[in-house]
This record gives sequence, C-alpha cells and structure tokens, in this order.
Amino acid sequence: MDCKPSNQEVAVAIGISEAEVVRYRSDTLLLGDGSWLIHFTFVMPKELRFGLTGSFTHILKAPPPSGDRRVEAL
Repeated sequence: MDCKPSNQEVAVAIGISEAEVVRYRSDTLLLGDGSWLIHFTFVMPKELRFGLTGSFTHILKAPPPSGDRRVEAL
C-alpha cells in the first residue's frame, strides 16, 4: 500500500464503523514491509477492541507483490 489506509478500509478490516475509526484512531505508521500499523486511543470502548492487540493497535497487511509466485500456487 503506497498511501495511508482510509477510515473506511480500517473500519472494514477490524469490524467497526467508520465513525468509530474517526473517533478513536490516533496514529498510522508505515512499516518496512509496506504494511500499516494503526494506533487507537486508550479511551476506545472495550467492546470495540476485539480486533486490536493489547496495545490498541492493528496491522493492516500490505498485499503481496504482483510477481509473488506463492500467490499463483494457491
């Protein structure tokens, strides 16, 4: 992924509403492998955290490279 994931993409990935992502998303960092580390605020309600790690983060994985042969074998 070349650009920061949208609130809608994050909402779909972790199973909460886009409005909740807007309210509780605090930071988004690009990782070395092209994935995004998405941080959420500590005040995020417990019932919304089921898709997050204990540190209020979610990693949105980068898609595999287009020439990755492992994808073709599936």
